[in-house]
Amino acid sequence: MALFSARGLSNFISEIRSCTNADDEQKRIDKELNKLRQKFTQSGQLNSYDKKKYAWKIIYIYMLGYDIDFGHMQVINLVSGAKYSEKCLGYLGVSILLKSSDELMTLVVNSILNDLTSPDAAFQCLALCCVANLGGMELCETLAPHIVKLLMSSSSICHVRKKAALCVRRIMPAMPDVIMPDELEPRLQTLMEDRHLGVVTSAASLLQMALTQTPGGYKSLIEICIERLSQLVMNKACPRDYMYYSTPCPWLQIKLLRILQTYGMPEDPRLAEKLNDTLRKILGRPSPGKGAKNNAIYAVLFETVNLVIAQGKKADPKLHEQGIQLLARFISVSEPNIRYIGLDSMNRLVRLDGVSEAIKEHKATVIFSLKDADNSVRRRALDLLFAMCDHSNALEIVGELVTYLAVADASIREEIVLKAAILAERYAKDLRWYVDTVLQLITIAGADVPDDVWHRVVQIVTNNEDLQKYTAEVMFRALEPKHVDETTAKFGAYVVGEFGYLMVEDPDMSSQRQFDVLFQHYSTSSLATKCLILTAFIKMDNLYEDIRPRVLEVFKKCTSHVDLETQQRACEYFTLHHAGDDTMKSVLEPMPVFPDTRESALVVRLRQQQQGSEDDGPGAPVRDEPLDGSEKESSNGGDLLTIDSPIKGNVMGGAGGLRAPTPVDIFGGGPPSAVDPAQLASWFNKIVATNQGVLYESDLIQIGVKQEFRGSQGRLSLFYGNKSACPLTNVSASVKPVPFLRVQAEELAREVGPKQQLKQQIMLECMQPFVSPAELSVAFTLNGSSVAFDVKLPCVATSFLEPVKLSGDDFQKRWVALEGQGREQQDVFVAANKMDVQANVKLLTEVMKFGLVEGGDPSGGLALAATFRTGTTAPTGDKISVGCLAKLESNPQANSYRLTVRAVHPDVSIALKNNIKGVLA
Repeated sequence: MALFSARGLSNFISEIRSCTNADDEQKRIDKELNKLRQKFTQSGQLNSYDKKKYAWKIIYIYMLGYDIDFGHMQVINLVSGAKYSEKCLGYLGVSILLKSSDELMTLVVNSILNDLTSPDAAFQCLALCCVANLGGMELCETLAPHIVKLLMSSSSICHVRKKAALCVRRIMPAMPDVIMPDELEPRLQTLMEDRHLGVVTSAASLLQMALTQTPGGYKSLIEICIERLSQLVMNKACPRDYMYYSTPCPWLQIKLLRILQTYGMPEDPRLAEKLNDTLRKILGRPSPGKGAKNNAIYAVLFETVNLVIAQGKKADPKLHEQGIQLLARFISVSEPNIRYIGLDSMNRLVRLDGVSEAIKEHKATVIFSLKDADNSVRRRALDLLFAMCDHSNALEIVGELVTYLAVADASIREEIVLKAAILAERYAKDLRWYVDTVLQLITIAGADVPDDVWHRVVQIVTNNEDLQKYTAEVMFRALEPKHVDETTAKFGAYVVGEFGYLMVEDPDMSSQRQFDVLFQHYSTSSLATKCLILTAFIKMDNLYEDIRPRVLEVFKKCTSHVDLETQQRACEYFTLHHAGDDTMKSVLEPMPVFPDTRESALVVRLRQQQQGSEDDGPGAPVRDEPLDGSEKESSNGGDLLTIDSPIKGNVMGGAGGLRAPTPVDIFGGGPPSAVDPAQLASWFNKIVATNQGVLYESDLIQIGVKQEFRGSQGRLSLFYGNKSACPLTNVSASVKPVPFLRVQAEELAREVGPKQQLKQQIMLECMQPFVSPAELSVAFTLNGSSVAFDVKLPCVATSFLEPVKLSGDDFQKRWVALEGQGREQQDVFVAANKMDVQANVKLLTEVMKFGLVEGGDPSGGLALAATFRTGTTAPTGDKISVGCLAKLESNPQANSYRLTVRAVHPDVSIALKNNIKGVLA
C-alpha cells in the first residue's frame, strides 16, 4: 500500500494513546465522530487527501472497538476512485467495516467486477484481496467466474496468478464446484512448476484445499511436489528473498510435506527413493538452537516426522529411527511448545509397527514430562505413556500414574483414572492387582472417579468367581472407616450386597457386621448412594434371617422419604419382602455373567473425551488398532452397569406388579418421575423438525427450547417452567462437556417460584463431526429433596449444515466420487405420516438446510447437497467443512422411504441419516 501521512491523523492517534482511562478515550472518540459527521455532510468540498484522512480515522475508531454507523458510503466511494491510493484504502475499509452479507455490498460488487476485468494488474490484485478477505456465498457466486478466468489465464502476471490462486482457495469451501478437478489439475501443474516461488506457494495452498474436496485426486502433482521439495532441501534452490535465515522457503516446504502426507508412500520406486533421500537430509540436520528464528526449522522437522508417520509401515525403517532420535531430543528441551509437539508426534509414531521398543527407551523422559508445570504438556505425556504401555512395562507405568494422581491437577485427574484403570485391566497378570489398583485410584481421586470405573470392575468380578470373595473382603475393609468418599460407598455397597455371602463365615465379617458397616454410611450418603445401599439391604434380607428385622425397619422408615426415588424403592423392597421366599429368591438371584463381546465403557468414555484432542489434519495417522486393543464391536447386551443400554423385560419376575428396577434405578440416577422414552424421542424429533418445542416435561418441571443456527454456530433459548406448587431451589442447568461443541451458557437464577419460568441462553459452536447429540444436565431441589436428570439437546448434525447449489451433472460426479467404505449410509423405513413431497422439500431445505438439486436423481427422488460447518481451523487457516450429499427415494405404495447419505467423514453420514430418518419415520 502506498505510504499515507497526515498530521491530523497522527495527532488523533497520539491523543487516543495518551488517554489515561476509558472515559477520556470515549470523550475524545465522540468529539472526533461529531467532527467527521460534519465533514461528511460537506463531502462535495473534500479533496482526495481529506477523504483518505477521514476514512483512516473511521477505520481506526472501528478497530478500537467502537460502533460506526456512518461513513460507509464515503469508504465505498473510494473503491471506485481513479487513484491507486484511494482504491487501495477503499478496499481496505470495505474489508474491515463490511461483511459479505451486508446490503451495502451490492454497491461494491460492480466496482470489484470492473477491477477484476481491468487491464491494470494492480487493480486486479486489490479486487482479489478484497474478495478473499470477505468471502460469502453471494459475493463468490457473482465473481467466481472472473476470478477463475484470472487463475487460468496464461497472460496474467505472477502477482495476479498468486492472488487468484489464494482467492480460489478461499472460495472453494463455500463453492466446491467453483472449478472442476479435471480443469484445475493441469493448471496446478503449470503453477507448481512456476519459477516464482510466491506463485508456487499459493498454488500449493490451493492444492491443499482441493485435496480436502477430492481426497486422493491430483496424483499427477505428486512428482512435481517431490521435485520441488528436493530442490529446496538438497540444492537450496531458493531466491534470496525467500530464504528465512538459513532455511530455504520454509512455508513452501511445510505445504509440500503436508500435501505428500495425503498420498502416503509414492508407488514409483524412483520417486520413493528421491523422497526418502530428501527426508533423510531434513531429519539429519543438527538440533536447532533457541530463538524465534529457529521456529521455521522446527516446523519443517515436525512436518517431516508427520510425513514419515503418514507413510506408515511402508516408510523406510531408517527414517523411523531418525524420527525417534529427533523427537527424543525435542521432548528433553526446556521450551514447552517444542516438548508438547514432540510428545504429540511421538504419541502418533508409537502406534506404528516396529517402533514401540525404540520409543520405550525414552520412558523416563516421558514420565518426567508428566510432572511438567504446563498442563498441556502433562496431557500429552499421559497420552504417550498410555500408548507405549504393554505387558512388559504396565506395572511400572500404572504405578507411576497412581503415584502422580495424588498431586495431579484437578483438570487431568479423571483422565488419569480412566487410563490407569484401562491399563490395569488390559495388562493385569493377576486380577487381584487390578482390583487393588482401582481401589487405590478411588481412594486417592474420590469424586473425580467416574462411575464407569467401578461399574467395569463389577463386570470383571462378576465374570470371575475366583475374584469375588477377595473383592468383597477388600471392599468391606474399605467401608469400615466412618468417613469414605461417595464412589467407595457406591462400589462397596454393590459388592458387599452381591458377594458378601462369600465372607460371612468370618466372624469379623458376619451378616451383622456387614449391615453395620453399610448402615453407618447411609445417613451421610447422597441419594444415589442411598439407593444402592437399600439394594444391598434387600439382598442381605434374602440371605440372612438374623438381620431381617433391622432391614425391614430401614425400609419402613424410607417409605415416607421425601425423595420420590428413595421412597418408591423402599416401598417396592418392603413389598417384595412380604411377597414370599420363592418370589424373593427368584427376583434376587445373583447377577448373571456379563457378555464378553461388549466394549468396555471406560474405553468408550475415554474415546469420547479424546475425539477432539488429536490432530485431524493431513498428518494425523489412521489408528493401527482400536483403543481397547480389540476389534470387537460393542453390544447392547444385558449390562446393568451401563445406563445407555437398559435391559428389557420385567426384572421383578412374579412380584405382583412391582416396578422393575432398570439400570438407572439400581445405581440411583435418573429423574424422580419416569418420562416415557418414546415421548422424549417424539419431542426431540419435533424440535429438530421445527427448531422449537417442548424438550422435557414431568409433573414437576417443563423445559421448552427455541433454537437458531447459522453455519457452525447456534443459539438456544431454554425455558424452565416450575409446574409444582412449591419453589424449586438450587436450580442449575449445564451442557455436559463434549469435544465436538464449544459452549457458553448463561447462569441461571437459583430459584424458580411456583408456576414461574426461567430463561437461559446458550451459545454454542460445532468443532467437529459427531453422531450423538450433547446432553443437558438439570438439577434442582424441591422440599429438601434433590432431583437431577439429563436430557438430550436437539442440536444435531443437520443444525450445522449450509445448502450447496449444484447442477444435476455436478451432483452425479460428486456422488460417484464419494463412493467408498464408511462414506455411505443407507436405510429403508416406513413413513410416520402419509407422504407429502412438498412438505418433505420444505423440511429438508428450509429447516435442515440442504440444497435441492434439480435433476440430481434420475429415479425421480430428491437429490440434496450441503456442507457441514465446523469452527475448527485447519492447518491451512480455513474453517474445516465436510461436503455431504443425500438421496431420498419414496415408495408411495408401501408408504416407505429409501434414504442414502454420502459424506467424506463417516460420522457425518451416520448422523445425517439418523437425523433425517428421525423426523420422517
